[in-house]
Amino acid sequence: MAVNLSKGQKISLDKGMTLALVGLGWDTNRYSGGAEFDLDASAFLLGANGKVRKDEDFIFYGNLKSADGSVTHTGDNRTGEGDGDDEAIIIDFTKIPPEIEKIAVTVTIFDAQQRNQNFGQVSNAYVRVVKIDNPDDVNGEEVIHFDLMEEFS
Repeated sequence: MAVNLSKGQKISLDKGMTLALVGLGWDTNRYSGGAEFDLDASAFLLGANGKVRKDEDFIFYGNLKSADGSVTHTGDNRTGEGDGDDEAIIIDFTKIPPEIEKIAVTVTIFDAQQRNQNFGQVSNAYVRVVKIDNPDDVNGEEVIHFDLMEEFS
């Protein structure tokens, strides 16, 4: 059974987890602005100082894979159409170098400020962490679920 996170809450993952899928899903509400919403999932591989060691430790639609192969972004979805995860990041914990102490996952709206968009205009937005058996497994065991709700507008 998944843990439903609340804003600011932190938890540690099961130490036995070797592969995880971080999924991002959303639907858009039509509004007078007319521009499409493009939510983006990103991951930062952080060292002891809380910073990335190099640019390649920032995984996103423009850098789909970490140099060590531990984190892979599966690609950019610009519409949120369809069911299930719209973007995904696969983390292979067995490949993470020992100097990486934390992986921070973020969700942003592409060009949000210029398009005057915010999370309050998006429905059914969530981030989840799923324990998986292989990189192609999208139906593993969901262990964390976090809803991006109106309070993030």
